[in-house]
Amino acid sequence: MFNRRKFLKLILTVTGFFFSSKVSFAAPDLLQPNMNTDLSSSADSIVLRVHNFALSSTEKDQVRQKKIFEMVEQGLNKITGKNSLKDAWLQILQNYKKGDSIAIKPNFNSIHLNNKNIITSPDLLSVLVNQLIEVVGVQPYNIYLYDLCKKIPDSIKSQIHPNIRYIERFDPESVLDKIKMRLRLDPAAGATAAEISMRNSIKDDLGRPVKCFIPKVLSRVQHLINVPLLTNHVFISNSGALKNHFGTVRFSNYSSYPVSLHGDFINESIADINMHPVIRGKTKLIIADGIVGVFDRGEGEGGKKWITFGNDFPKSIFLSKDPVALDSVMAEHVMQERRKRNLTTLSDSYLQIAADSGLGLNLKRQGKIGGKVKYSTFTI
Repeated sequence: MFNRRKFLKLILTVTGFFFSSKVSFAAPDLLQPNMNTDLSSSADSIVLRVHNFALSSTEKDQVRQKKIFEMVEQGLNKITGKNSLKDAWLQILQNYKKGDSIAIKPNFNSIHLNNKNIITSPDLLSVLVNQLIEVVGVQPYNIYLYDLCKKIPDSIKSQIHPNIRYIERFDPESVLDKIKMRLRLDPAAGATAAEISMRNSIKDDLGRPVKCFIPKVLSRVQHLINVPLLTNHVFISNSGALKNHFGTVRFSNYSSYPVSLHGDFINESIADINMHPVIRGKTKLIIADGIVGVFDRGEGEGGKKWITFGNDFPKSIFLSKDPVALDSVMAEHVMQERRKRNLTTLSDSYLQIAADSGLGLNLKRQGKIGGKVKYSTFTI
């Protein structure tokens, strides 16, 4: 049985050289990008890294956001083949119509540590939100930014956008929050009609069965954008697009944190959650934050420069519609860095389980749906 106390203790202690250019890229074969890929028309799984040498963590927010804006714009135009940012977004948001709602799922798992380097960048989130509002024409009240494992501080909300809807962890000490969750009145509550089919029995730390549900917030939206991190996890090689949805799941025991998912069946659980039709059907894009990246979660504090990115930060975002392909690329970056530093090799079996479940393509091995991963790098 999984020991919750040990897990929480471990979590509490957690407090490339891939120099790219438009003409050359030095990297091992597994991560050798194809610079000539037609990203807008390929039937294979495309992963695009957009890299900006000039991005700095010390510059003012407006300057930093302007550079990130350009990275997102160039990335979206390249993967869609469109010349305008609006046309690119409208292609990504298939069948978007006025009044549609959009959910954005960042990784705020370490937000309580007050370290912006190990949560999804508020600057990147601000850029995405403002592009949706100003370029696509989405009303702020139709944008839901959520992470159901954490309270989102006002300081972070003000950096992103003050007028969108934030859906966050309920307060287990609040009587009102408890009532709203049990009566399922809150968008953070589980939707009983959207139970997640898990291949293994999920149990709490006392051995009692726990059911898993999609939250009501995702039943309200038509589109979902996943914004994970380039980071390892303490148990697996990459806590990316797939595992980011551990912060989506709601539980029959009203737990606010997915401790019960971190047991013996963590790899299978990652695949099962992402196979739910709400997540599969509504996810329109994954934009991963690789601006700083973390390769030593569980062994360090993050915020370190990478040997494999030329003794620098990655200064990148990664874009894809295939969560397995994207995660397999990011996992390989993480593991190459860890091997350079003689850190423990972490499991990546969840990637092949996800590929075999039809969720996408694994960079190392192919799943049931055929094709191959095409990884390209574009430098601004």
